[in-house]
Amino acid sequence: MASTPTSLSDSAALLRTTAETLLQRTVFDPPAGERLTRPLYWAVAPAIFERLSPTDFVDRAAAPKQFKIERVDPRQIRRFTPRVYPAWHDRVASFGRVESGCWDRRPYDETPSHGGPPMDLYYADRIEEGLLYRAIESHFVDDVPWEQTRFVQRVIEYLEYGRENVWQGCSSREDVFARCRRVEEIYRSMRRRGCLSYRELMPPSRREEGFLRFMENEIVVDIGRGGELLLVSGKHRYSIARALELDEIPVTFLVRHAKWMATRRAIVHGTDPEPNGSVDGHPDLRDLNENESMTERARRALPLTSA
Repeated sequence: MASTPTSLSDSAALLRTTAETLLQRTVFDPPAGERLTRPLYWAVAPAIFERLSPTDFVDRAAAPKQFKIERVDPRQIRRFTPRVYPAWHDRVASFGRVESGCWDRRPYDETPSHGGPPMDLYYADRIEEGLLYRAIESHFVDDVPWEQTRFVQRVIEYLEYGRENVWQGCSSREDVFARCRRVEEIYRSMRRRGCLSYRELMPPSRREEGFLRFMENEIVVDIGRGGELLLVSGKHRYSIARALELDEIPVTFLVRHAKWMATRRAIVHGTDPEPNGSVDGHPDLRDLNENESMTERARRALPLTSA
């Protein structure tokens, strides 16, 4: 027989567990999937997930908003994250994680791999050196046909060798060029409207996927110890934004280095941050630079129940 909670903290923990269980049931699909319930779901889901999703943030006052979206200059993002490959796998479980170690500084060819598409198609020491980035730049800036780009040639070679999971579900040459046409559609949309977040692109009544699915489909970055923005996913939109010379793109944040979180704590508590990198104007510090009321700061300083 289950024991009865004996304290307010036990009751709060039970409530949190129950709420998280209910949230897990709606991670990917809004309740009932009906047009009338979707706007209501989207009106409350961001705040609920923000409050109840588990994180590694131990200092409430310094904790960033887990699912915030910030607009950044894409030129600030120069490297892929070397934390793991493919870094975009299982993104939902990684929002709010904090990791120590040297993962943010290892060479890309030493990145731990757990399978996924061929690494040489997507990763390089710098994003601009990657085959996908070069293909998009060559096609849209220099008018090079897709079939003459090394990326498309390598994709087709892998498919002819019988490799699966090469480029977003492509299994034939026809699929590859259909995918190229889809990239061209995205390019035309971004040229006309700029780079919008998923939530900006689609009204609540048409969102058939749940909140976390939307979040993982944003352009996602990790943050290294010195504040370096490291690209996790959204490679196509990032590359198109660079080809269009856009000044800003929306990004959300996945894994933060432990030393970067120490920088946030130092700023919040009025101590000197370690000299790991520049913090001036950093997009992950905008929430700390805003003039929070004392009430808001006190609310954020309430103890977290997660690790």
